[in-house]
Amino acid sequence: MNGNSLLNTTQNYVRLAIPLMTKHGIPITPENYAVWYQYVSGANSRLNQTIDAMCMEGKPFTDEVNELLHRQFCQDGDEKELKKLREDLRQILITILSQVADLTGQTKRYETFISNSIDMLTENASVEDVKKVIADLIRETKNIGKCGRSLQNELKETTQALESLRREFEQVKMESLVDFLTGVPNRKAFSQKLPTSIADAVACGGPLCLLLIDIDHFKQFNDKFGHLIGDEVLRFAAKKIKDMIRGSDYLARFGGEEFVAILPQTPLSGARVVAQTIVHFFAQTKMKTVSTSKNIGAITMSIGAACYRLGESPEQLIGRADQALYVAKSTGRNRVATEADLAANKDGIRHVAGASADTYPGL
Repeated sequence: MNGNSLLNTTQNYVRLAIPLMTKHGIPITPENYAVWYQYVSGANSRLNQTIDAMCMEGKPFTDEVNELLHRQFCQDGDEKELKKLREDLRQILITILSQVADLTGQTKRYETFISNSIDMLTENASVEDVKKVIADLIRETKNIGKCGRSLQNELKETTQALESLRREFEQVKMESLVDFLTGVPNRKAFSQKLPTSIADAVACGGPLCLLLIDIDHFKQFNDKFGHLIGDEVLRFAAKKIKDMIRGSDYLARFGGEEFVAILPQTPLSGARVVAQTIVHFFAQTKMKTVSTSKNIGAITMSIGAACYRLGESPEQLIGRADQALYVAKSTGRNRVATEADLAANKDGIRHVAGASADTYPGL
């Protein structure tokens, strides 16, 4: 029998012996393994008859029984059988050693193990020495299999599949943070972005402002022109507002006809200027539909602005911007109101001083 055939035969016996031992609840020790290796190989007919009879009678393989089987059938082999076993093992190890060059990973460790095992299998090697080599060979063969080419291919395929899943997950994650209609980040994305922006502002000691932007009377506009035209307006509004803020600013759709803009490194006075620019642009812009080029007139915006205060929560900042927006809407719309207007008016709703509220006549 050549080395490769012997190796294949040995591996087949390993595959047969261990499941049988597990089935009968037999601990996988070198001694027990030697018994069942002989059993699956059919080398000892008396051993096979004894085990088959026990299985038919349903007798348990207790520790005492296992020890007796080993002592009776495996411990007292003559020198001729021991010599043959030594030579078979040496051939197996030499065959494995010749294949190590094809392995990846821990090649050097396996070379050392196999070389040492061959050295142990001298003519003076005892039964215990051979048993130890067998036990070590079982263990190391499993490890060798883990680094074999077939497993490497499986790992490569698995890695590729995981990478594909990762890309798909990132795509889904990205899509889940983008408003499908306008293409700007959605409220979920904004809710993740605002705490980060606040932390950055605190770290650098700079101002941070928030704009809440609402399209005036948008429900009436939808009722008059239809939701498809309303969707066009929302897309147009998102694009133009984004064009009017800086690259470091952050625009998101807050919900419905509302947008929100985070303005880092911007004081309240600067936020007011940005908001005035937005309001003025839309008040002066007559729009046409994309599909029919029909004139639909101008839309107007109301905007509330607030500046972050050290130690407050994102919700508190949003709340003050929302109060300012309410002031802008309740005092005539098409205007800007800031938290400064709230401070100047105790009720924060009924009245906005002319110097604090910026109004542009709609067309």
